[in-house]
This record gives sequence, structure tokens and C-alpha cells, in this order.
Amino acid sequence: MILSQTLEKLEFSKVLSFISQYALTTPGKQRILHTIPFANRTEAEKAGQLVDEAKKLLIDQSEPPFESAEDISEFLAVSLIEGAMLSPRQILQVQGLANQSRLLKHYFKDNRENAEGLYTISLDLFADSIFEKNISKILDDEGNIKDNASKQLSEIRAQIREKNEELRKVVGRIVRSLKDQEITRDDYITLREGRVVVPVKAEYKRQLKGFIHSESATGQTVYIEPEETLNLNNEIVSLGFAEKRETDRLLKSLTSMIGEYSGSLNQSLDAVAHMDAIFAAAKYSIAVIGSFPQFSNDLIFKIYQGRHPILLKRIGRETTVPFDLELDHSGVLVVTGPNAGGKTVVLKSIGLLSLLAQSGFHIPVDPDSVFRFFHQVFVDIGDAQSIENDLSTFSSHLSNINQILNNATSEDLVLLDEIGTGTDPIAGGAIATAVLKSFASKGTMTVASTHHGELKLLAQTEPGFFNASMEFDLEDIKPAYRFRQGIPGSSYAFEIAQRIGVSESIIEEAKSYIQQDRRDIEKIFKELDEQTTLLRSQIRQADLENTRLRGLTALYDQKVKDFENQRKKALNQQKQELGKYLLEVKSEFKAALAEMREQREEKNPRKTIQNIIDNVSQTINNISEQTIDLSQKK
Repeated sequence: MILSQTLEKLEFSKVLSFISQYALTTPGKQRILHTIPFANRTEAEKAGQLVDEAKKLLIDQSEPPFESAEDISEFLAVSLIEGAMLSPRQILQVQGLANQSRLLKHYFKDNRENAEGLYTISLDLFADSIFEKNISKILDDEGNIKDNASKQLSEIRAQIREKNEELRKVVGRIVRSLKDQEITRDDYITLREGRVVVPVKAEYKRQLKGFIHSESATGQTVYIEPEETLNLNNEIVSLGFAEKRETDRLLKSLTSMIGEYSGSLNQSLDAVAHMDAIFAAAKYSIAVIGSFPQFSNDLIFKIYQGRHPILLKRIGRETTVPFDLELDHSGVLVVTGPNAGGKTVVLKSIGLLSLLAQSGFHIPVDPDSVFRFFHQVFVDIGDAQSIENDLSTFSSHLSNINQILNNATSEDLVLLDEIGTGTDPIAGGAIATAVLKSFASKGTMTVASTHHGELKLLAQTEPGFFNASMEFDLEDIKPAYRFRQGIPGSSYAFEIAQRIGVSESIIEEAKSYIQQDRRDIEKIFKELDEQTTLLRSQIRQADLENTRLRGLTALYDQKVKDFENQRKKALNQQKQELGKYLLEVKSEFKAALAEMREQREEKNPRKTIQNIIDNVSQTINNISEQTIDLSQKK
């Protein structure tokens, strides 16, 4: 199980919160927010495949019929208690789950061919239309118990309406009479403790026989239940009790029915949450143009066009600079470069993308990426100063690294940010060298950022060590945030100091304090960095030119192809015209011969035939010249 501090340092939960925003049900959101990386590769790949199925359905088909739903597991637990009674609102929520489950079950059955994995999950969905109808017979869509929910309830409510109407008439008559005598303050009635009362002026309270229920705050009004309505009020109250008993009986019967199906409903609730979480992950994948990487059977680890998910959310895809990383076997990757140049972001990206993939999520990488499945991910990133334990930043970092050294194996990933800092540079560099060599001897894949020149040299000469750096924009004197593998980077401390306005004299004096051999090393790294940057720029220009030439070549080939098609079409058309014309000539010859036989007296029959031959020859010559012209243009 991945350490909680690792998830916290890499802000794993923040990405989960992004994904959970796409979920439509409360259980689905909670499922995402409580996600942790899988313990084995098979489970992660299975989860990634389910997200892939959901993504294809979202793109190619209609969206599944998910609806906003709450977690009703507590209601289902209550329904198992004998004599328990759920409220109408709670019962409607259970009905909503049943309805949603049935619709989802039909949806995945219809799309089984394109989503076999999701279809398998849908087999756990509850689908019973009779169950839903039994609830609908008693409750309307607002949660009110219907009058016809039972014969007894229908009769009780009819009696209540009848008695209320009778009471209204009696009280109305009394009020009108009292108003004429100016005994009441207004011509209205009200309720006190569920009984109908009349507001009477305090000085006239003895003129109306009945039961005094209360007085106004000023004492000027007394609320009296008239003697004439006592029995009617009693009957209505009694009927109200009867109605309450019957509605409670109906709700208890529904609760009992729900209890009988609680196991299936709980299973369905889990299935709905599971599928809602899968489709939320699919929507996230579409949003970030994500994909699920292949997991390597060996030690290959390749990230193509990787982007940090939180940075991607914050500044957008176009602004986020992607990175490529290729490692064919376990080793130590030393990342150098300027301050605030993106080293920590790359370290966090490697860890965070790995953990998200191991949780079955699609991530913002190229689909050709190949990931390792790590047993554990250890990190030492950020300020680890501990006031409580009286540890300095360096001591706290070193203590954490020591724990990692004692636990890391060849199946783990270790991420160390700014290793060796916080103490004397020489001692810090020496300790960092020893630590990284220890990880290399264990075969633990390690990525460490640093400013120590010794580690750059180590990565150039030591087997199993590799250099990488963050590119620096020499023209604008600022970080370019581009990750480069195989090349050590300079810190560009003096250039950055110059850019922010530090005087030239201080910079030159600072340079004089650096030992000559260290200046030479830094100069070599800087020149290598500059040459590499120039070469990369030339390669980019060459790539652009090649792309342009390929485009022109493709355009030329297409034009040649189009012309050839036109030429063939024209030749075919002319052949057809020639054939048609020859048929016409043949017809004319026949007609001319027939005419000669009929009119022997024709003075010059040869002339007629010669005219026909001349016309035919001229037409054939014209068509031949056009054909030759088209052939030559090929």
C-alpha cells in the first residue's frame, strides 16, 4: 500500500477532487475521493480498461442515465429493523435508486458488445418494476401519501373532508352572528392545538360558551372553541389519529418491503457508485486528452508528452510544457538546471502520473507511454523542517532519506528533490553521492534533482547513472521549463543574478571566489548546454523545413494524381465519342449505298461518297491530335 505521506506530498487528493467533479452521484464522488493506488498491476489494468470502455461509450453513444443521488446505505440499514419506519422522502430516494438501477441495467445490456466489463458490473444492478410500482401506489412524486393508498385511508380522509366541511359551516354561522354583535375582532377562525377556535374580544368572552384555549399577547383577544363545535372537533381529531395510524402502517409496510430487498439494493448502490466513478474518470480523460499507459513486463519506463495534472488544470494544455522520459532499466536520473526551472515539477509529475495510472485512471500522456508498476513510491520533496523534533531542514531531509534507504527495493520509485542541500556544499555533495550510489546498487529507480556539480560528473561517468536537465532560455535569460534527458544543465546563477539587477562588480567578484577547476567544470556544462540548445533549435528548424517539404511533396503528388485522373477521363470520353461517330458514319454509308441503288441516274455518286470520307477523315484527325496532346502532357 502506497504511503499516505507520499500521496500527500504529490497532491494526489487534489487530482481526485478534479475527477470527482465529473461524478453525478454522492456515492460516486465519495468513491473517487477515497481512491488509493491498487496493490497489483492486474487490478489497475482492469480499472483502466473500464475507463476506456466508458470513454468510448461517451464518444460514440449516448450518456448513461445517471441522476443525482444520495448515499442511502443508512436508510437501507434502518429498513432491516423490525417495526422501523422510513420517511416518505427517504422511501422516494430508495425508489430513485431502484429506478436509476433499472434504466442503467437496460443501457448496459443494449451496449454490451462495446462494454463487456461495464456490462458485467451492471449485473449487480437492482431491477424490479413491481418494487417501484408498490411504492408509487402509496406515494406520489412529492412524497405525499395518496388518498387511494388503501381503502381504509380513502374512507378516513373522506370522513375528515366531510367533517371539516360541516365544521366550517357551523363555525362560519357562529362567526357571522358574533360579528354582527361586534363580539369578534375579525371574521376569521384559527387553530389552536389542532382544534378550530374563534377570536373573541376579551370583554365578551363570557357571551360565547365554549373552551378557552389561549389569549393573545396583549390579553385583548381570547381564543374560544365554541361549545357547538366540541364534538365535531373531537371527531376530526379522532379521525386525524386514525389517519396517522393508517399512514404509519403504510410507511412501515414499505419500509419492511425495502428491508427484504436491502441486500440487493445495497449491492446496486455500490454498482451505481462504481460506474458513476468510472464515467467520471472517462470524462476527466476526455477533458485532459488522457490515455491509459501500458505497464511494462520488464524495467522499461517511458513517458511521452507527460504533463503535470494540477499544472494542466491551472494554466491549460497549451501553456503547460510537456516532457519526455525514457529509461530502459533501473538507474539513477540526476536532474539539474536553473532555480525555478521546473525540476520539482518534473519529479512530482513522474510520481503523480505513476500513482494515478496505478489507480486505474487515464493520465495526460501520449498513449505510447510505458510505465513501471511500482510496489512503493518514496518521496523527499519540500521543506521538511521539524520544530517539534528540533530538526533543521537538512537533518529532517536526511532522516527521511535514511528511512527510504532502509526500506526501498528494486521494485520501488524514489524521488529526491534538491538532494544534499541545506548544509556545507562539499559535505552535502559527498553525502548525496553516497546515497545515490546506494540506491543504484539496490536497483531502485531514483530521480534526484540537485545543483551539485559532483553529481553531474557522477551521472556522466558512473554506470547506471544518467543526466537530465531543464532547459534555460539564453536569449531571454529565463527558464524554458523543457526537460532534456542525457544532458547536464547549468544553474545559470550568475546570468539570473545579472537579469534581476545585481551589479556587474559583485558578479565578477563572486566568480573570483570559485575555484578554477569548478569554474572550468561549470563552463564546460554551460557550453555544452548552449551547444545543445543551439542544436535542438537547428533540429526543430530542420523538422519544420522537412514538414514543409513533405507538405509540398504531398501537394505535388496529389496534383499529378488529379491530372492523371483527368487525362484518363478525357481519353475515355474521346474514345467513346469516336466510337459513337464511327457508328454514325457506318449508318451514313449504308444510307448512301441504298440511295445509289435506288437512283442509278445519279450523275456523280462518287462525289457523295468522297464527301462522307473527307468528313470522317477530318474528324478522326482532330480526335487523334487531341489524344496525342493529352498523352504528351503526361
